[in-house]
Amino acid sequence: MCKLQELEQLDRAVSVLSKLFREKAKTIKIYMAKEVVVDPYEGEKEYVLSQPVGVKALVVDLVSTQIEWKMPGIHSSKAKEIIVPKYYKNLILKSYKIEIDGEDYFGWKVNEKMQIREESSYIRLYVYNR
Repeated sequence: MCKLQELEQLDRAVSVLSKLFREKAKTIKIYMAKEVVVDPYEGEKEYVLSQPVGVKALVVDLVSTQIEWKMPGIHSSKAKEIIVPKYYKNLILKSYKIEIDGEDYFGWKVNEKMQIREESSYIRLYVYNR
């Protein structure tokens, strides 16, 4: 019986997120980049951006105390929490930058790996402005 109640709660949470997506989702642009080595002796690299991919997402602003708590080691005045459908996971993991309302944001990475959380059929990630 306990498992059934957990499944019902999860189903309600997914339906609430689906309703939020229909009402409040924004289009964000996800940019991929190709790394080009300019000088192999000095280790200089450039990134060539590809065309952006538009994705519907829920975007929530984070205040400074939330930034310190959710992204330790990041010192930025602007950060956002993004919730996108799970099928964009590979695109998010390989992204170079994310554009929201004309501003560039970068994903929070630890050891060169994007930090995301999977929640049922959605993923949640934190981005910040450098």
